[in-house]
Amino acid sequence: MLIVFSGNTSWSMYNFRLGLIKQFIHLGYEVCIVAPEDEYTEKIREAGIRIIVVKKLKRSGNNPIQDFNLFLEYIKIYKALQPAFIFHYTIKPNIYGTLAAKICNIKSISITTGLGNAFSTKGTIFYFAKYLYKISSVYALEVWFLNSSDKSVFIDNKIIPEHKSFILPGEGVDTSLFMPALHHPKNETTAFLQVSRMLYDKGIGEFVAASKLLVKKGYKLSSSILGKFDNDNPEAISLEIIAKWQHDGIVKYLGSTKDVKPFIENVDAIVLPSYSEGVPRILLEAASMEKPIITTRIPGCVEVVEDGVNGYLCETKNVKDLAAQMEKLILLTIEERRRMGMAGRRKMQATFDEKIIIAIYKEKCDQYIG
Repeated sequence: MLIVFSGNTSWSMYNFRLGLIKQFIHLGYEVCIVAPEDEYTEKIREAGIRIIVVKKLKRSGNNPIQDFNLFLEYIKIYKALQPAFIFHYTIKPNIYGTLAAKICNIKSISITTGLGNAFSTKGTIFYFAKYLYKISSVYALEVWFLNSSDKSVFIDNKIIPEHKSFILPGEGVDTSLFMPALHHPKNETTAFLQVSRMLYDKGIGEFVAASKLLVKKGYKLSSSILGKFDNDNPEAISLEIIAKWQHDGIVKYLGSTKDVKPFIENVDAIVLPSYSEGVPRILLEAASMEKPIITTRIPGCVEVVEDGVNGYLCETKNVKDLAAQMEKLILLTIEERRRMGMAGRRKMQATFDEKIIIAIYKEKCDQYIG
């Protein structure tokens, strides 16, 4: 029985869903990933997972001819594969992949991992995306969301009926892999780390500005950013801007990595002042490793962080408030930080453990395909 997982990058399929996919293989399913080629395509093959490369998918493009060619490419791929079921992720696979699955008489579920740029302002792109989502969602058995706010946007805008919606509690974290360090760091300065793509809407500019404020106040801290550049995104931060921040001594850019664990291990707290999220994987990983978190009071982040318990919440795009929450963390004792981290791990084990997410996927497959 073949199950297809279809997304907009090989990177996201490998980093967010590898454990899920491997478990499906372990359960006896045949599995295939359908995604564009990037630096993780070969890693997927090395993991023993079949992947079909989508060539027509441009994440940031709004060219209707290009998107129609993507729709035709999905039809060709799905007709050749004839899977029993497809899980689609992100806007273009959700729209054009779902329509193609219907043409090929294949059952599918759409998973909205975040609303993204299309829903950030109610301009032409929003109404076009809303219209296409409304059409395609008719043919999805269910539409999944990672938080209740994103679900409400779809229901309030009459994109889907409520009975088709389902909230998946994040994409899960392997709590047996993301374990607490045996020894907590004893940094002379308080070490903060932001892990995200190099995008303005991840709040990196606010993190840099807040760090600068705290240094001016006389606090000893180090602030670092880790993650890949995403030049196709309209919110992309240029290499020149990152280099200037480094030159000014405000933050250190650590590049990108295939293993985030040692970076999380060696800091005191993780910061993510993002404007919009589904449920950020880095917050789940950090909490599982018993690190306090400072993040924004937005859907997707408030599900992970309970203010004052396993981290602190700040207002979006508010440098002073972010700095205030970072200051609170600096002033905690090592034991207080440790207790905060332990509370985060307990939350991950109870709600966000990968085993819980895998069980949900399996239950849905049993429900729809037997």
